[in-house]
Amino acid sequence: MQKSDLDAVMINERLAYDFPCSASIMANNQKRYYCIVFEAPAEGSQPAEILGHAILSTVADEASVINIAVSPKAQRQRIGYQLMEDILAYAGSKNCVEVFLEVRESNRPAFTMYHQFGFNEVGVRRNYYPSKQGSEDAILLACYL
Repeated sequence: MQKSDLDAVMINERLAYDFPCSASIMANNQKRYYCIVFEAPAEGSQPAEILGHAILSTVADEASVINIAVSPKAQRQRIGYQLMEDILAYAGSKNCVEVFLEVRESNRPAFTMYHQFGFNEVGVRRNYYPSKQGSEDAILLACYL
């Protein structure tokens, strides 16, 4: 993810989440962590388009998935899987042995994908995410590489 990608990344972030990350936090993440984008290639007169992004933090032998989002128009096309494969490979290249992430309790498609990558539930963070009904629990998942 380049600085020049941030506007397109924020468009996807806002479309993908009811409560998106702020532009300032996204810019700070882009400077501090491993950030990737999934870009559809240019076709004819249409420019390339960013359809997804992921952010991973690594510390010592652990990694944390900070954010992964796919534009709603591109969901269910395995873009999330490709982003996850990339960030897990990166974590492995940094000698990480365990990867953590949080997911909204209601996000069943994400649960399905994470379980396919070997993530298992290791905890719950009560009332962690804002929601239209007030708050929602985050399920903490982990996998060993």
